[in-house]
Amino acid sequence: MKNVKNHKSSIKSNFEKVKKDINSFTHSFASIKNRIGVMDIQLNWIFVLIAGFVIFLFIISIAFSQRHNAQTQADIGIMNQITTLLKGKQQTSDMYSEITFPRTDIEFTCSSYSQFSFNIANAQPAQLPVEIIFTPKLVNTNKIMVWSQPFTLGFPVSIFTYITTPNSVILIFNDGDATNYDEQLFSDLDSVSNITHKYITEGTENAYSGFSRRTIVCFHDADASADNCPSAQDFDYIKIFPAKDLFDYGNVTFHNKGDNAIQDEHNTLPYITKAGLYGAIFSNSKEFYSCQMSRAMTQFEIKRTLIQSRLTFIQNDLQDPSDCKDGVTVTLNTEIASMQNPVLKWDNVTNLYQMSNDLDRRNSELGLKSCPKLY
Repeated sequence: MKNVKNHKSSIKSNFEKVKKDINSFTHSFASIKNRIGVMDIQLNWIFVLIAGFVIFLFIISIAFSQRHNAQTQADIGIMNQITTLLKGKQQTSDMYSEITFPRTDIEFTCSSYSQFSFNIANAQPAQLPVEIIFTPKLVNTNKIMVWSQPFTLGFPVSIFTYITTPNSVILIFNDGDATNYDEQLFSDLDSVSNITHKYITEGTENAYSGFSRRTIVCFHDADASADNCPSAQDFDYIKIFPAKDLFDYGNVTFHNKGDNAIQDEHNTLPYITKAGLYGAIFSNSKEFYSCQMSRAMTQFEIKRTLIQSRLTFIQNDLQDPSDCKDGVTVTLNTEIASMQNPVLKWDNVTNLYQMSNDLDRRNSELGLKSCPKLY
């Protein structure tokens, strides 16, 4: 009996132990189930965050794309305005115009006769294959002011266009020279609306510092021991060497602060006519001025060839002998032939200027004789 009793007690003890194990397993299972539920909630939140971030990026990309497209359309609109204005200047000379637009960067590029363009950030470059335009290479502005002058060398060659901005000023060094070149230039600019120009003297070169672009212009005095210009070590400037009258022809030096005489000689180029002189002043860059004048000389040769063909046709059609035929023949064999393929350099600028004056005179003489004119 005792053994049976002990056996029952053992069975009961084992049953309680199994019951405890079952309870412990049930509790552990419930705990694991709760943990899985928490992890499931956390994973759901991570998914929501990722999905929300992706949607946010998508919305932002759409907004930026729309903004970029709107800016591109605005830039194209500005470029169309500027292109229309610049092309229109080729039809009229000695005219002033201006246009206003949202502030932007405009870059002008001149690389060869057929490669001249300007560009605004988000738009394609606008090509200007025949326009001769003098301007700083890069301008940041909300307004451009445009002026034009005829470029003639015995016959009309082109219309030179000049671009400046309200934040630009031409500072004319008033040196008291007896030639009065400074007064002549200042007076001529007075006739142009809104192109800012001021006198400066020695010691006032830093005046008008509020302008973002300051172009100092001074003059070489052949009778003086030194040039009438600001300090070569301290300032950039354009130095003009008129051969005779200011607006006939001469040399212009694009002086960079600190340059010596050898460097100045390298940066010296000829100019011819008033239109050419203003080209140097408004571009304020040897490279840009040289490129545009090369394009102008190419246009000159095209026009010269057309006039040569016209005069040859007239010569063959005129009766022999006659004053008209003699005048046309002389013009063909002298001025027209001598001016072929000009390169603007000091060795030939004097001859080119003289030949252009002779052509003007011969054209007037042919008209007075009721003969066919050059153009």
